[in-house]
Amino acid sequence: MPYLLLGLLAWPVLEIVVMIMVAHAFGVGVLLAWLVVAAIVGGLMLRHHKMAVAWSLFDDLRAGRVKTSSLFWVARYYISAVLLLLPGIIGDVVALIMLLPWPGGGRSNGGNGPGPRVPEGVIEGDYRRIDPKVGPDRQLGD
Repeated sequence: MPYLLLGLLAWPVLEIVVMIMVAHAFGVGVLLAWLVVAAIVGGLMLRHHKMAVAWSLFDDLRAGRVKTSSLFWVARYYISAVLLLLPGIIGDVVALIMLLPWPGGGRSNGGNGPGPRVPEGVIEGDYRRIDPKVGPDRQLGD
């Protein structure tokens, strides 16, 4: 427990040190632009994609294809958005790494995830059979 507390206290200090180093290497303007753009992107991620991510998870639930990888994808997305909102270079880099596709991860549909294998030559799809209307003087097959 003390190590966790020490790590939580050291994180902001480490972020400040890295921001000072970036400002010294690239300039304060670049640092401020980075922080503003990252905060805007994180805010937009939370604002506009919140329902899209939730609905994609609900679609997976309804289809019965929820995997732990799709749950981790939703969690990684939201954690990345929050990290981008918070000022700091290290948090932004961690957020960008979390947004990368991980091996064996991703959503199970849309070709992103591993999903079930389909034999070659098989076209998947939904169909609905519609029987032709038959009049009183006609029989099927005529």
